[in-house]
Order: sequence, then C-alpha cells, then structure tokens
Amino acid sequence: MSTFTIHNKRKINSSFINIILFACIVAVFLLAISYTAGNTMDRQEEALNRAMERNIVQCYAENGYYPPSLDYIKEHYGLLYDEGTFLVDYTPVGGNIYPSYRVVRLGAFGTGKKGGLYE
Repeated sequence: MSTFTIHNKRKINSSFINIILFACIVAVFLLAISYTAGNTMDRQEEALNRAMERNIVQCYAENGYYPPSLDYIKEHYGLLYDEGTFLVDYTPVGGNIYPSYRVVRLGAFGTGKKGGLYE
C-alpha cells in the first residue's frame, strides 16, 4: 500500500509541475504579444508625427504659409490616421509662424505618453 501512495504523490507532483510550466509558457506568450503591440503603436505615433511635420513644411514651401487647419492638411496633403487611436491637436499661430501640434494616443492602447486623454 505504501508503494501505491508514493506513486500517486509522484503523479500529482508531475501534473502540478506540468500545469505550472504551461501557465509560464502562456504568460511569456501574452507578454510578447503585449510588447509587440506596444512597439507597433509607438511606431504608428512616430510615423504620424513625421507625416504632420512633413506636411506642414511642404505646405509652407509650396504656398508661402502654414496650413490653416488640420482639415486643410487632410484635404490637400492626404493625411490619414486612425482617429479612434490618435488625436491630433493642431493650433495654427499665423500664416508665417510654425503651428503648434501634438499627437496624443487614446484609449486602451495608450501608455501614458504625451498625456493620453482616456487612460
């Protein structure tokens, strides 16, 4: 009977170790996905900042004035971005003064960078 008890304890210990190992693998997998998603959002935010800067400078070079509004940039320079993920705060200062703009990440994808609104 003692052999049977030892065998059951080993079986229980082995099952417990397998469950813990599986949980660790799942946790590492989920962390990797989260890290990748965060990096993708960072790259999208950087690309949007570069596109804004490029479009503002291009408008000034072509027309002699900075864009009067964000809608003007969208219409004349084809700026596209996910408005559910990013908010672009664009404030023109004057026709010949570089405008103020800020790209803010919204919602669940936000990491607190640049003062996200809904975090």
